[in-house]
Amino acid sequence: MKRAIFWIALLGLCAGMLPACGKKEEDASIQLLFRSENALEGATVADENWPQGGKPTANALLQNNSDCWQAQDPNRHPADGQEDICYAYAELKLKNPATFNTAVIEEVGEEALYFRLQVFADETWKTIYQCEKLSSLRVCSFDAATTDRVRLVIDKFRSSETPAQIRSLRLYNEPKRPAGDLHVTVYQRLDQDVPTQTLARGEEFAKIQARYYDVYNTVLIFGAIQWDENGNLLFNCLGDAQEDWDQPRREEEFGRQLAALKELIALRSNQNHEVKIICTGLADGAPANTLMKQHRDKIADTLAGFAAKYELDGLDIDWEYPNTQEDWDNYDAFITRLHSGMEQQRPGAILSAALSAWALKMRPETLALFDQIQFMAYDGGDRDGFQSGMQQAVSGLLDFARQGADISKINIGIAAYGRPLNSAPFWKPWRSLETANYWDCKYLNVPDAGQVYDGTFCSPALAGDKLAYALFSGAGGVMVFRLACDKRMDDPNSVTRGLENALNRYVDGW
Repeated sequence: MKRAIFWIALLGLCAGMLPACGKKEEDASIQLLFRSENALEGATVADENWPQGGKPTANALLQNNSDCWQAQDPNRHPADGQEDICYAYAELKLKNPATFNTAVIEEVGEEALYFRLQVFADETWKTIYQCEKLSSLRVCSFDAATTDRVRLVIDKFRSSETPAQIRSLRLYNEPKRPAGDLHVTVYQRLDQDVPTQTLARGEEFAKIQARYYDVYNTVLIFGAIQWDENGNLLFNCLGDAQEDWDQPRREEEFGRQLAALKELIALRSNQNHEVKIICTGLADGAPANTLMKQHRDKIADTLAGFAAKYELDGLDIDWEYPNTQEDWDNYDAFITRLHSGMEQQRPGAILSAALSAWALKMRPETLALFDQIQFMAYDGGDRDGFQSGMQQAVSGLLDFARQGADISKINIGIAAYGRPLNSAPFWKPWRSLETANYWDCKYLNVPDAGQVYDGTFCSPALAGDKLAYALFSGAGGVMVFRLACDKRMDDPNSVTRGLENALNRYVDGW
């Protein structure tokens, strides 16, 4: 049973879901379970800065109640005796020197717009973590640091008039744990980073690509098949390059690219790391509702046979979205028939679905048939336009749990692309963002499609944080959409490298 201990999380309360300091409302949530002790137990406040007329409040970070550190923009008017600086900080003195690799920070509201975590080492303050946004719950994963002094720094505020209310800071040194059936999943097209073309560039280049498959243990082939209006399967693995090809030749090309993908995966450095290949069998968007109303049984039977013919490890369904009750009834009937057909023709194959928590209206019996749920925790856009943030993962996972989903099947989505702050329909690949760095999610003046906009991404650091959150919450794992949008594995700013770093911190023998 996958990390069965985590299932007690659904009975607990997450310490940070409070609407305002001084007022506690019990909000059932998913508790994070750690295997180490909070390094800040017994710590004291060594120093803090606050604006004129304020008072010290940082001690609230160390208390298990509803009080908050009222961190406020100094606005360059420091209190008497305070250094003239442009940020707010709370310095904590640990009871004893400690090593830690994980922080959990809770904010009430959304006033903190950039923060850093610092340690005092070698007679200087060193930043070990930094990122935009805290919101209600923030898990931070970083390389282990040892110190007896820690600073939480808030660099940017929504308003100079309104304090950021930081309810708690906890530090853990989480040990490695067995992988169990942790899912680290990625969507990949066969018409971008084309496997045969990658192999043709030589072994050295191919091995760089193969490093992805030391990190991911499930590859979801996306966009390779589609359906005509009569419910017939069509192959489309090289897009426009196949405009004049007949279907037999297109199917032959699918088989060739699938074989080349397996050859690439075989070049991974850890041969004991098993990688499964799943194919998305339905991703037609809105037309799917009409198509499935007329041909759902035919499509289900065809897909079961398709998975068996190509010896796929499973099938993925990306039906976005059933709208009416009739659509959802068709969804239920389709998944039930597909599951039965797969059990007969490809026993043990994985049944996956791409879902959002707000679009989850199938029967509980249908939901239970899925082995993996690819939670699309992106494209949401919070009040600041962040489209793949930690808070979307936290609130979405809770919504899944409330609707009866087994969270140990849910992979938290990570976008390897950016969106404009106003959620306009443009998707800038992380790979093509020249200014990308390991930490930051928000970028100004992003050139894309003949225009320039401000946009947000999921940084490598945040990707690692989402994996850490999945581990500590008992979720199934993470999912990245999609591989061709990410930087290559020889770039330290690859989103996948952020996942790799988190795996190296927390998972044994990956």
